Parts: sequence; structure tokens; C-alpha cells
Amino acid sequence: MHGQSMVEFLIVLPSLLLIVLGILQFSLMYQARNLLNHATFIGARQGALSGGDMTSIKDGVASAMAPLFMRVSLTSRPAMSDVVKARLISTIEIFNLNTALIEILNPTPDVFNKHNLNGAIPNDNLMYRSTASADGGSIQDANLLKIQVTYCFKLVVPFVNQLIYGLNVGLEEVKNLAGISFKPGDTQERNTNLCSDSNKMRDAAKEAAAGFVVDNINAATSGSGIYEGLSTSLTDSAKNAVNAAFDALPPLNWFPLGIKIPITAEATVRMQTPFAMSEE
Repeated sequence: MHGQSMVEFLIVLPSLLLIVLGILQFSLMYQARNLLNHATFIGARQGALSGGDMTSIKDGVASAMAPLFMRVSLTSRPAMSDVVKARLISTIEIFNLNTALIEILNPTPDVFNKHNLNGAIPNDNLMYRSTASADGGSIQDANLLKIQVTYCFKLVVPFVNQLIYGLNVGLEEVKNLAGISFKPGDTQERNTNLCSDSNKMRDAAKEAAAGFVVDNINAATSGSGIYEGLSTSLTDSAKNAVNAAFDALPPLNWFPLGIKIPITAEATVRMQTPFAMSEE
């Protein structure tokens, strides 16, 4: 009986671990999605107060996403330095086009051109203006700022992260679990998205940066036999330093590498200032 129980436990264990790890990862995703919903509203609100300026919108989103990057132990209280680090990380993440995409869905360029008056859409006395709707909609509709934020959320729970990523981008299970999709130049993803190439681009950047440093070291030490051993040591150290610099930022306690999938949120806010089409 004892042996039978052990066999049954071993049969059930993989499924049980998958369920537990899946619950944990989806809980983290749900938390991030709720935070992104709030951050999108804050970004839209800040954009409504600044004429739809994209930099202001991104700054608003970044400020509200900062709690996602707080790194504090359970036995200590958050310090101002922890808040500053989280704010820096969120700013880097949101302003990076490889990890976040912010789009203004309304007003569109056509709507802006229809209601443009001296470089902006007027928003004064809207209750007294005509509500007639043409191809570009009414001026009241044009004063509704709607934005969409897509953010590459990092999956951190082992095994389940690769499984979810594979389901998201359409990888074959074996290739996904083997990590083939993260090798530079690999194009196995069928459903590519904002996040599917981020690791590939970072790997390519690491390789290019390391190659640049090594070439300069070799050029500086070429022709001198006494530097041959030192050159090899320096090039190896340079490669390790470049890899460490790309894989982690110790001062911020932040590891940007990882398996990521896109999460999306939208928010609509009435303009509080005249909307001016941003160049971004």
C-alpha cells in the first residue's frame, strides 16, 4: 500500500505543481493588469491636462507603474531610495519602445484635422457648440482622449512562464521549453507581438557590444607579444562585464532579461486643455 501511494503521488505531482505554479503566475499577471489599468488612466489624465502631450502621458503611466518595481524585503520598511529606484525602473520600462507601446486612439489625425483651430482642438464652451457629427465626429467626441497602453510583463514563475509564452506566441512545446525562441535570429514564433523579439534584440546588442570592446582591446595590444596573455584575459573579462551589464542593473536591483508577454489596457478621459497633435 505504501508503494502504491508513492506511485500515485508521483503521477499526480507534475499536474499538481503545474496548477500551483500556474495559479501563482496568473495571480501576478492579474495584479500587473490591475496596476496597468490604473496607470493607463493616470497617463490619460495627465495627457488631458497637457494638451495630449505624449511625454506627459508616458510620465503619468510610469509614475503609476512604479509600485510594480518596488524591491523591499519583508522585514524592512520602504525607504525613499527604494521609491526612487522603482520610479527609475518604471521610467526606463515605459519610455523603452521595446517594452511598452502607448497609442492615442482618439482623437485620430483625421479628427484632429477636421476640428483643428490654430494648431489645436478647442475645448471651451463645449456645451454650447454644435453636436452635429460628420465624418470626423463631433467636437465633443474629439475632446475625449482615449489611449491604449501595451506593456511587456515579465513572467517569473519557472516552467509556467515558458508554457504561457509558448501559448501566447504559438511556439511548439519542445522548441519553447528548449529556449530556442530566445536565440538571436530564430524566427519560430507564429504570432509575433511587441515582446516576442525583445530578448533577441538584447542578445544581439550584447553580442555587438562585446565584439566592439574586444576588437578595441585587440587593436590596442596587437603587435606586442608581451601583451598577448593580458589581451586574452582582458577580452574574457570584457565579455563577462558586458553580459553582466545587460543582464542586470545591480544599483537598481533590477534584472530586465526574461520571458515577457504583452498586457494591454485602455482609458478615456475628457480633455481639460486644447488637444494639440503630438509629433511622437
